[in-house]
Amino acid sequence: MSPSGRLNPSGVVSLTTDFGLSDAYVAQLHAVILRLAPQARIVDVSHEVPAGRAETALFLTESAWPQFGPGAVHVVVVDPGVGTDRRLVAIETEDAFLVGPDSGVLSSGLPDTMRSQPASTPQPLPAGLRAIELSQSSVREPVVAPTFHGRDVMAPVAAALASGSDLASLGDPLTEVAATAVLAATGLAGYVLHIDRFGNAITNFRGEGRSTRTQIIATTGWRDEISISGLAESYGLAPPDRASLLTGSSGYLEIAWPNGDAAERLGLRVGDGVRLIEP
Repeated sequence: MSPSGRLNPSGVVSLTTDFGLSDAYVAQLHAVILRLAPQARIVDVSHEVPAGRAETALFLTESAWPQFGPGAVHVVVVDPGVGTDRRLVAIETEDAFLVGPDSGVLSSGLPDTMRSQPASTPQPLPAGLRAIELSQSSVREPVVAPTFHGRDVMAPVAAALASGSDLASLGDPLTEVAATAVLAATGLAGYVLHIDRFGNAITNFRGEGRSTRTQIIATTGWRDEISISGLAESYGLAPPDRASLLTGSSGYLEIAWPNGDAAERLGLRVGDGVRLIEP
């Protein structure tokens, strides 16, 4: 924080989108940011979020954002409402700047006190947070395509924040923003939150403090129920040739298959239901 109480930008801009890498969309985001802020350092969190899937974006940003130092600008363009009257926002927290649609998809950077509701709902900003609405931002591109607000509105705002512009100068002030509940399950019913490139099926159960005899019952995409039991310490120490549970680097329980693809072998998909059984 600066003496004025404002967050000092680090010059780092992170990008999380559902654009994929087969088109020029990601390159256009990079190009706009670097044209307006040549000193910016861009980090791609992921561009492989399934189209419109906010839960995956939240999981990836929850995993990645804490690794950044203070002052990073985090942009999320997972925006199925593009072209509608949904708001675009920029938020300044104690640690970072967040830029994206006001749909709850920026919730990984918000305090847990704002994330008490299961659905994405407007929450008052607590002390220490500021937010603005971006539709008429003074730094947006001269021509705004109704189908690409990420390039024409969000990227210029991110560049301005990374360059040191005061948040208040970039849009109209807001007193509340949308927030959605924390991903971690609070009971014994959960779901497959994410499947990584290795085929590990990551559930929304936190792994801390679990017994080595923890069991998960998963209802697969084939409508079969399968049981996975026994919490391994790591992939290398998991029993070979069968599915195991372990706590991954994200802190969530994963269904893994050593040297294999657990999701493919078991027929698991994102969204499949899982039940936790504690001994």
